[in-house]
Amino acid sequence: MRPPLAAALCALALLSPNLALLAPSLALAQSGAPYGPPRPPPMPDFYSRELIDVAGDPSSRLVVWRPTTGGGALLIDAEEEPSLAALAQTDLLQIARARKMTVLFLGAALRRGVHRNLRQTIARLREAAGIKRIIGAGAGQGADFLQGLVGENAGELFDALLLVDAAPSPPPGKNTPFTIEILGSDAYWRTLPRAGERLAAPSKNRRMFFLAGATTSVATGANCTAPINDRSIEPALRALLVALDDFLQGGPPPPASRRADLAPAETLAWPKIPGLPAPPAGPRLVPKIDADGNETSGLRLPDQALPIATFTGWNAVKGKGDCVSGAKLPFPATHAANGDPRQSPPERYGSRAYFVGALRSVADRLVKERLLLPQDADAYVAAGKKAPF
Repeated sequence: MRPPLAAALCALALLSPNLALLAPSLALAQSGAPYGPPRPPPMPDFYSRELIDVAGDPSSRLVVWRPTTGGGALLIDAEEEPSLAALAQTDLLQIARARKMTVLFLGAALRRGVHRNLRQTIARLREAAGIKRIIGAGAGQGADFLQGLVGENAGELFDALLLVDAAPSPPPGKNTPFTIEILGSDAYWRTLPRAGERLAAPSKNRRMFFLAGATTSVATGANCTAPINDRSIEPALRALLVALDDFLQGGPPPPASRRADLAPAETLAWPKIPGLPAPPAGPRLVPKIDADGNETSGLRLPDQALPIATFTGWNAVKGKGDCVSGAKLPFPATHAANGDPRQSPPERYGSRAYFVGALRSVADRLVKERLLLPQDADAYVAAGKKAPF
């Protein structure tokens, strides 16, 4: 026997085909489906979510995460507001929340290319929220947007910048905020490298870090011939954000720069690794490599300092589309497997116990140098215990 509501809907459908179209709508309404804009994501503990208008342009509204207590620092994130469900424990925002930073997301301004009046909006937020220090963080186009935003009077807007894969910027002036620039291997291996002009000597208010064997672009492997390089740069970003924030509160300056040691690409001797795509053609300066094809300079996080694979800053396109990822070629499981000249992990490290102990030593040294947070050091060691041996 049919329920009364279903029977009534069927009777109406027999009377009129148009009325039958209402049935899905009724079911949708009964399920409580939202009408209008989607609901905002739930907030982290002890945070509230607000919308603020860009001064002089009410059509551009920006999202602010405001802590219920604290909030002495403002992190201006040149990204869209993320879904809380998608936030990993190792992301940059997790550190911002742990430090009770107010967070302003520039997603709407990025989409619309809004620079005008954004400075006034940030100044208004700084005054209203009692902000004492402002750090801008962005990657790629977001980093370029921040550099365009600060203009000539950067020091009046930002106290510090954390920029990933930014376009080369002019030499810093006396009012330039303290800036940390981060590049990955892909910055040197793209068709149009973004790293070619960064040869000037570092200044006292700028640091430059090359993350050896890492890529700063989003890793997507659908159109790539080799396995993608999925190493995370987040541990370095988290540590450098903490170093910047501590410095702005009277602590020591951030760690010294870790630049790439460069050589002409045509002089590198690549090992004959099965499945390794050919390097991009054309003259360029690129980071030097070792006998395994791994980069040897810059900031080497534990999984690069003690690798179990060769990590590159490029890949090759398979079929149509683009491949913007690097490549990861795991070391062979046994000696000279498939003609691979690289040593296997057991040949290289002897035992898992030695490998894990060496990881702990490398990670602890980076913690001491303020280039890695203790919790991230522990995560590298935990991952090492699961490495293939």
